[in-house]
Amino acid sequence: MSRFADLTEYASWDATELAAHIAAGTLSADEALDCSLAIIEVVDPQINAFVELEEEIARQAAADLGLGAEKRPLAGVPIAMKDCLGFVAGAKRYFGTRLSDGAKQPSDDEIVRRFRRLGLVPLGTTNVPELSSSITTESLLHGPCHNPWHVDHSTGGSGGGAAAAIACGAVPIAYGNDSAGSIRIPASCCGLFGLKPSRGRVPTGPEFSEVWFGLGVQHVITRSVRDSASVLDGVEGLETGALYSAPDKPGLYTDAVNQDPGPLRIAVSNGSSNGIQIDSDCAQALSEAAALLADLGHDVIERSPPFERAQMAEHIVTFLAVALADELPATAAASGRNVSSETVEHCHLALAERGRAMSATKLSAALEYRNATARNFGAFMSEVDVLLTPTLAKAPVPLGYLNTNQQDLDDYLHKKLTYGAFTPLANLSGAPSASVPLHWSPEGLPVGIMLTAAYGREDLLIGLSAQLERARPWQHRIPPMHIAQHHCTTKRPDLREEP
Repeated sequence: MSRFADLTEYASWDATELAAHIAAGTLSADEALDCSLAIIEVVDPQINAFVELEEEIARQAAADLGLGAEKRPLAGVPIAMKDCLGFVAGAKRYFGTRLSDGAKQPSDDEIVRRFRRLGLVPLGTTNVPELSSSITTESLLHGPCHNPWHVDHSTGGSGGGAAAAIACGAVPIAYGNDSAGSIRIPASCCGLFGLKPSRGRVPTGPEFSEVWFGLGVQHVITRSVRDSASVLDGVEGLETGALYSAPDKPGLYTDAVNQDPGPLRIAVSNGSSNGIQIDSDCAQALSEAAALLADLGHDVIERSPPFERAQMAEHIVTFLAVALADELPATAAASGRNVSSETVEHCHLALAERGRAMSATKLSAALEYRNATARNFGAFMSEVDVLLTPTLAKAPVPLGYLNTNQQDLDDYLHKKLTYGAFTPLANLSGAPSASVPLHWSPEGLPVGIMLTAAYGREDLLIGLSAQLERARPWQHRIPPMHIAQHHCTTKRPDLREEP
């Protein structure tokens, strides 16, 4: 078999195309790993997307692909994991905090088992904010992750390293989880597609029955809509002991990619009636997306869902504070380290302290607000098919804008919850939601738009997102920090071409 050498071409493929080349023998699963590792070696020092490379685990996973006769649709495709959930047996997890000792995980999470059944090969662990609790990736432990589109700007969070790993060309796909936007926000900041499935669609076990009181779900960030659909077909479905179960899907999500979604009734909201203010880049992105959807034959109307930003923010803070109050002592007990300013960033220390002081009735009120939001948003979505909003209220912010080690907790929370004001609605309601990369600012920064559907209707989002992808493709767009743009050879000596 010939050795594959062109890293630029490799980096242009989505997971579906890469899997087709592996199946056809253009390159092997081991050679795909060689390519990803070569790109990481060249580009990652400038963006800091990866914190651990688990080559031995990856090589074994690639070797195991030869076992069994079942068809694996994404066989041999490297997938970047994340320094939090999505546990891979034998891989370290620091959770982005100095409080952790980076213990190796004893077993795979259920979603990782399903990744392996698809043929995906876990390659390494990507950068996250401390305890995955911010929407920018700038922990004191790992250092900031730099946006491949502009290295002085944020990649978003908590999956900032995952999105940067895809954007620079190292991998076509990365694991993500989303409790208040952690898939969709980095997808928006890095010019990628990010789908948050419905609550209960994808397993969260066996380590956790629910994440962030049911707000957290797991899936992937991808270059293409079809890759997201393919993975969702492979990982969705009830697991033993799950607290939630999404409705049965109407058919294969990969079929929805190629089907015309038909004329849809689409509500457009700029957030102003919900107390959200957006910048000019997000306003332009929203306007262009609404016009494109109208041109595609959809009925586009102005209508906003029933929530108030400040009230939603208050309950999101309750969930985060109580979760941190529980997580910090548990992490300390596992690592044998003390919770202090030497091991935990100031805002997370302060939030955990608030969480410990909160009453049970305050948490109960937040849970009731979550339940009421699900019902109210369900009623709103009974009158429309899809809600269109910006993903974020601003274009990607400069690094340092969100500082989890600053002394003023309220200032940090205000910035975080106004910048990321749109995404938590889908987490509270359990609805599926996707960030689609249709717009770039004059400075060359990606600005995502967000599509949200009724509970259980991922098929609608996938079909509509794929229609937008065909109408306004984005995969040809590559950032300055991409292997194809790098001022060095894109070939490595040990990746030699056949004479």
